[in-house]
Formats: sequence, C-alpha cells, structure tokens
Amino acid sequence: MTSRLPSRYELKKALLWPRTLFMRWKYRKSSTSMKTMLELHYYSPALIDFVGATFVNKHILHEADIDADSVVVDVGAFTGSWAQHIVDRYDPVIYAFEPNPNSFKRLQEKAANNPKLHAMPYGLGDEDITVDFTLNGLGSSMCDERSSHSDTPRTQVEVAAIDRVWSELRLGNVDLMKINIEGAEFPLLDKMIKTDLLKNVDCFMIQFHEWHPGAGRKRRRIREELSKTHRLVWNYTFVWEKWVRI
Repeated sequence: MTSRLPSRYELKKALLWPRTLFMRWKYRKSSTSMKTMLELHYYSPALIDFVGATFVNKHILHEADIDADSVVVDVGAFTGSWAQHIVDRYDPVIYAFEPNPNSFKRLQEKAANNPKLHAMPYGLGDEDITVDFTLNGLGSSMCDERSSHSDTPRTQVEVAAIDRVWSELRLGNVDLMKINIEGAEFPLLDKMIKTDLLKNVDCFMIQFHEWHPGAGRKRRRIREELSKTHRLVWNYTFVWEKWVRI
C-alpha cells in the first residue's frame, strides 16, 4: 500500500503542535463550546482575533442591512442558533439548510415556532447527489476525508444543486447568505460563480475551511470573483469573513 503524503494543512498543524499545547493550557478554563471552537481551528491567530472581536461586538455575525421584508439563506444551519438570532433581531424570511439529521431535529423545533423560518433537511452544493456525511458535532461534514476522522460515525445525506434550489424557491435576490459547511463551501461557491448567482446576494458571511485540499488556492480564486461584485467588510482568515455587494 502506498502511504499518503501529509497535506500542507497537516504539516502546518504538526509544526504548530508546541504552540497548540501551550494554547490549550492558556485557555484551559474556557467554556466547553469555546474550547471546541479553538480546537477546530487549532488555536489559530485569526481565531483568537475573532474571539476578541466577539467580546467587543457579540453580534458581529448578526449585523446586516436587513429587515422583516428581507430574505436570508442559512447554509449549514446546524441546530438553528444563528437563524434564531437573526429571527429575533430582524424577523426576515429564512431558508435554513441542514443535512445532519441530528442537528436538523433541533432546527425543526425552532422552525415550528416561527412560520418565517423554513427548515430544509438537505445540504446545498454544486450538484444533486447523495453523499457520506461525518457526524462530528460542529465539525460534521460531507467533504471530510481526513485520516484522523476515519473512525468518525457517518450517515448518508442529500445535497441539492444550488442553482436548481434557487430557481425552485424563487429566491431571486437574497439579502443575506451565511455559509458554514465544513469544506463544501468551495464547490458551492464555484457553482454560484459558474451560474452567475454571486451578484444575487447582497451580503455574504462565509467560513472557509483550511483543512480542505487546496483550500488556500481555492479561497483566493473565489475571493477574486467575489471582489468583482462585492466589497470585503472584515476578514478573519479561515474563520469568518463578510462581503457586501458594491
């Protein structure tokens, strides 16, 4: 059997291992949710900066120029916490997509109490397909083939082509689109570029994932396309970034 060479991301993690151990000690008294987020991003400086930004403005991921007449698309809704914040703050129509069956149950419970929150039990991508999905809490993904996650429980989930769903739901112009789908953002956004959908979104909040093969190159290409129609508002590299239409 031919052994697989480590990826650039894996090499980077290995080189930063001593720093990671120190940061674990430094943040040992943090909440469980905070430590989970820190671990997912291997205590990257960008994440530390983002955490600091949330202390200054706890609504940094909830601020957008929207109101009760707006349409919001939440791709990777998880249990619906972000969507609930947006509902409480602005009361827009929200289409929340979550393929993880465990997370979707809690999302559906929130939607049951709000007729403007539509819970969709599938993911969005570049094609209509059924895929293996790792069940790993906040890190659950349809794109995770890392060897370190080979023993992670899996299930099969449905993914729908973004352009087809856009047409069927008659979304037209979307006021805010949040994307956090653990590596699947790359094919999704590539499809939006190919089908000329980027310009149909007033504001993007995107989390790119560094562990995805070729993440740096793919992110640069997508950002180049985004910059043709949108302006970067703030950026925490491979954590979160916000773009608004020019």
